[in-house]
Amino acid sequence: MARARRGGFSMIEMIFAVSITVLVFSIAIPFFRAQTRAMDAGAGRLDAFQAARYAVARIEADLRFAGGDVSQPLIVQAAPFAIAFNANIAARTPTIDPNASYWDSSLDTLTSQAWMVSRAGTLRLSTKTYPPQTYLNLNGTAGKAETIQYFLRADASGTTGMYVLYRRVNDRDSTLVTRNLYVPSDSNFFFRYYATDASGTTAAIANSSLPLYWDDSQGRADSITAVQLRATGQYWDGRAQTNVFRDLYTTVKLRNAFRLLPRRCGAVPVTPDTLGVLVETAPAGAKRDVRLDWSAIAGDSTSPRDVRQYVLYRRLSGAAAWTPIGSKVARGASAYRYQDFALPVTGTYEYGIAARDCTGLSSTRTGSSTVTFP
Repeated sequence: MARARRGGFSMIEMIFAVSITVLVFSIAIPFFRAQTRAMDAGAGRLDAFQAARYAVARIEADLRFAGGDVSQPLIVQAAPFAIAFNANIAARTPTIDPNASYWDSSLDTLTSQAWMVSRAGTLRLSTKTYPPQTYLNLNGTAGKAETIQYFLRADASGTTGMYVLYRRVNDRDSTLVTRNLYVPSDSNFFFRYYATDASGTTAAIANSSLPLYWDDSQGRADSITAVQLRATGQYWDGRAQTNVFRDLYTTVKLRNAFRLLPRRCGAVPVTPDTLGVLVETAPAGAKRDVRLDWSAIAGDSTSPRDVRQYVLYRRLSGAAAWTPIGSKVARGASAYRYQDFALPVTGTYEYGIAARDCTGLSSTRTGSSTVTFP
């Protein structure tokens, strides 16, 4: 009996099937490779951005509480790669410190109170020792704000421009916050500081003027009202064979700036010695002015450094009332100058100057020689 023939594929059918399979894979594989590269690149960008975002969020969370108590300096250290400030963030119990941001009984005692002068040490990335004293509030109790430090060190890998961010509380061990932070050479800063003068004008402090410390003779650290963070994450784009950077900028306003200056200043400021007056003849087409010159008083650049500004006045000769015409912020300079362009049309006038301290107390006014217009 003859066997039935088994069905199968012909050679032509096999060749056709293999060709179709190869064609499908030749189309699919590049697509999957492209998707894989896109996912890798997306993950790299996300990792880079996450590192920058975490660094900024961690610092911002602490910096928003900067200020601590009235007695303690707000800014302790202001440098391009380091910042130190006082903030009452943590306490072990509400009984010990009811004004702390949160309480945790498991906290280390030395990291939940003010930095003790008996344990004073060197601030990171500096040679300055802090604290120099125990800061007392007006009621005689010691301030309770911790000293928080953030600083960057070059990555041990040796890659140019790569840094590691650390956090430190008082004199305790530093803890790692995040790696993979890049600082471009075109800026050469991670922290940028903004200062506000007595007139309300805010401007960035140049890197060349840094670092500033709490004991700056000109009191410039007291004028810092905002801190900008520039965090840059990095990832390697394998397809383009290049490093790609993700920048994240955040500016944190120091809400307690100018509000926690000591309310108990040394004393009523001393009276300025003299006020020089010179009528300056203006070139043709320019405006004439009166130039006022005076020397700094004790308490400006010397202890107790509580002089905040000099106020200038003018009055009609023989009149009882003085009219304020302007002011100069006390910056620890040896001499100051003010130019009065809003001159009266006619009459004989006298100028005056008084110094004010951080509570608004004013010295006795010093008068000048008279000036006659026109």
